[in-house]
Amino acid sequence: MSDIPMKAPINIPESPFTRPEMFSPDVMVEDNKWYPLGKLGKVRPILFDVSNGGWISILKAEGQGTIQRHRHASPVTGWTLDGAWGYREYDWVARAGSFVYEPPGHIHTLYIDPEAGKMTALFHVHGPLVYLDEEGNATDYDDVFLRLDRYAKYCREVGLGDDYLQSLIR
Repeated sequence: MSDIPMKAPINIPESPFTRPEMFSPDVMVEDNKWYPLGKLGKVRPILFDVSNGGWISILKAEGQGTIQRHRHASPVTGWTLDGAWGYREYDWVARAGSFVYEPPGHIHTLYIDPEAGKMTALFHVHGPLVYLDEEGNATDYDDVFLRLDRYAKYCREVGLGDDYLQSLIR
């Protein structure tokens, strides 16, 4: 037994200021919640974190090609669910079950691994990203609000409604 006296338990009540939890049982179902991403694939937004400036989404792509070269201002994590992908600037390939941590400041160009011909990955982007040309000049940027604006427009076009969109915002 220990000679240290036991402290009385501390009661921690639930705060009335927390946001509601999210539960999405059908995020992989192919439905109109996925929106097109260029010619290669589609994106399924899971969460728009407007308080911290990030987002979580699933990227699904097929064929051969790349996602424009970019630099992240904050970290990104990725979990490969299917297929394979990599960055042209590195020699690794992320296959189903792989986890990737991208520190802020890295520049890379995502590509679909030609042997797999497809990829599905869940990305948690913690802040904005900047699109770059081959010389490293900024050509565009993306952040949670631009992504949310694009998805809101898409939701209106396909009839998903504002309640659905609001359910993704935290």
